[in-house]
Amino acid sequence: MRSTWFRYSMLIGAIALLGVAAFYFATYLGLSIAVRNSGLTAFYQQTIRAMWLAFCLQACLLGALYTLVAFRPRAISRPVIVICGLLPMVEAVMMFSYTKSFVAMTLLTIAALFVLLGALLWPSAYKVDASVSVTEAPPDLTTRASP
Repeated sequence: MRSTWFRYSMLIGAIALLGVAAFYFATYLGLSIAVRNSGLTAFYQQTIRAMWLAFCLQACLLGALYTLVAFRPRAISRPVIVICGLLPMVEAVMMFSYTKSFVAMTLLTIAALFVLLGALLWPSAYKVDASVSVTEAPPDLTTRASP
């Protein structure tokens, strides 16, 4: 039961982050038009576009990471997931303080909370496959071979 809740927590976090990425990918055209008409120099225009796309790709990569962890928890360590789970929380605070975007802030907060919940519910034991058998004994490492 615990592993099921862990999997759902990670998948909810992944879906929330992928929703943020989709939202910002969909609004990229509007950003591009606004930046072009802003009167900023070309360097600043390209920097804003690059950071917008980098934010979107970061959300996609974290969503993919959380999806991987939902199905293979031992692929990534728990501390890495906790750190990656705190990133959306920081982004949510910054998103709300600068843009007052409740949609992005809510999705980022949901992602962070469910990933941190998933870290608390992290599976502690491997499932052992009963069909696997050992055919020979492991070598005895307590005796030394004489030179």
